[in-house]
Amino acid sequence: MIGDLFHLIILQPMINLLVLLSHLLFGSFGLAIIAFTILVRVFTFPLTLRQLHQTRAMQALQPRIQEIQKKYSDPRRRQEEMLKAYREAGVNPLGCLGPMLIQFPILIGLYYAIRRTLPESPEALEQLSNQLYNWSFIQRAVPLEEHFLGLDLRAFGNEGLGGFVMVLLVGLTTWLQSRTTVSYATDERARAQQQMMNWMLPVMFAFFALNFPIGVSLYWVVNSIVGIGFNIAVYGLPALNIEPIFHPKTPAPAAAPAQPGPSSRPAPAPHARTSHGPRRSKRQNRRRRS
Repeated sequence: MIGDLFHLIILQPMINLLVLLSHLLFGSFGLAIIAFTILVRVFTFPLTLRQLHQTRAMQALQPRIQEIQKKYSDPRRRQEEMLKAYREAGVNPLGCLGPMLIQFPILIGLYYAIRRTLPESPEALEQLSNQLYNWSFIQRAVPLEEHFLGLDLRAFGNEGLGGFVMVLLVGLTTWLQSRTTVSYATDERARAQQQMMNWMLPVMFAFFALNFPIGVSLYWVVNSIVGIGFNIAVYGLPALNIEPIFHPKTPAPAAAPAQPGPSSRPAPAPHARTSHGPRRSKRQNRRRRS
């Protein structure tokens, strides 16, 4: 059931889109992958921009989070206060993970799409024709050219010098993207963990690139380059004096609740009388008359 849904929703549309883009881009499957990457980035741009805003907001909120961690020793109370601070600032800690989670089904789908779209045998080519929509301009677009810039897009990253170069590019562009992403960790322990992740992610994706077709590595390299451009547009590049284009809103620090002081106490009414005031005055009048 899940496999059928994956094929219907992700794999088959991806195969047909890649074939269509290749047909429009002079029969180049490499250019089709690049165009596909840019289209994915364009459609997910609102989510990516929201992620960047959430990252900046998390960074601005860290001093308050640290105060909460120092103030409350009870884990449950600390968690409640942290969630309250996130809610008041309009920050969702999980909002930073959206674009990354979307990439995984795309990578898996692209892995199978490349293997089926660039068949290595007549039998595989016949299977490909069964995956294509019954549109004449798509049916005429196969077979496709599997080479791009001297690279065999079907080959894996562990096959030949071209594959090794793509593996290095995957690791390098992933590292550059993490370096241009603003970090919201302020304490030493969190900063050390984040620095470790900044090195582990490039190594992890480079390892994946060893076992993925070069076409998937091409997608990831272009995707990372576009991500670097987004980071510079939002955060700028202080090392090169590049100012950001987008200025995400950062949460304003929460105002401390006002403490009631002597001047803030309500003054008594100028003509206020106690409940026994009128009775006492009448008794005094009676005594005076008598």
